[in-house]
Amino acid sequence: MALAGCGGTTHHAASQPRPECTGSKIAVKRAHARAQLNADLARLRVATKTMKRHTEQGNDAINAALDRFMLHVAQPTLPVHERSRFIDHAAAIVSPKCYLCFQALEASRPTGAAAKLPCD
Repeated sequence: MALAGCGGTTHHAASQPRPECTGSKIAVKRAHARAQLNADLARLRVATKTMKRHTEQGNDAINAALDRFMLHVAQPTLPVHERSRFIDHAAAIVSPKCYLCFQALEASRPTGAAAKLPCD
């Protein structure tokens, strides 16, 4: 008579995704964060219109708008892929006018080639 020993199959515990990768579970917080970031993108559009030509460092208006955007996009309320998409939009707005603004956005990206979080 043969008895089945323990461990006939292997089950691995499903790892929980990191909270900064998935964002907030509260829909109202996510909606507020999206509205805030969309308003920041609008401020960036207005600020870039104050510049007549491309510069290395931008001007006070674009730098203030970019600082505000970067503070808001760094919050873990939204999933990293969504935050990365907002960074794409901001980069498209500032890159024709400000080289270092574009570089700052790329450096703060939470996913992609220079990813700071392994969320995939």
